[in-house]
Amino acid sequence: MENHRPIEIAAIVGILLVGAGLFVWAILLSDAVPTEYRSASPGYNWGWSFDYETAMQNAGRLGEQPFPWPAREIANGLLLPLDQPLLSQGLKLTYRGMTDNGNFRLDIVIQGLDAGVTYAQDFDVAEARLGFMIADRRFTLEKITPRYLRLHPAD
Repeated sequence: MENHRPIEIAAIVGILLVGAGLFVWAILLSDAVPTEYRSASPGYNWGWSFDYETAMQNAGRLGEQPFPWPAREIANGLLLPLDQPLLSQGLKLTYRGMTDNGNFRLDIVIQGLDAGVTYAQDFDVAEARLGFMIADRRFTLEKITPRYLRLHPAD
């Protein structure tokens, strides 16, 4: 076995210490270990610095209307936010949200039949994507969330 000189051992230990120090320094400066509390965003490719809850409460800052948006007819269908009524071709539709069993509920008023009667109707999401009838109009469900739903009239 060879005898190593103390200078060689000191150089090797020094190089290892410098390497370990650089490794720790790089880890601390990277985003792998956050140094302050960060709340995770819900997605949509937003970074850690985006505050989703505040943005939705103050959506006017982003150039949009604050939620809930008014129900309206859009180019290819109907946009119904939660609890916002929409009058369209003799039907007054109000989205009342999702039910416990995965369906969604619509309040329907048929203006031509009896404007004072509200029909609460539950629809299955899978069947509604294929199409469903309200009075004499056919609709298909395009998108549903707990906050709004989008319907496409099939006529």
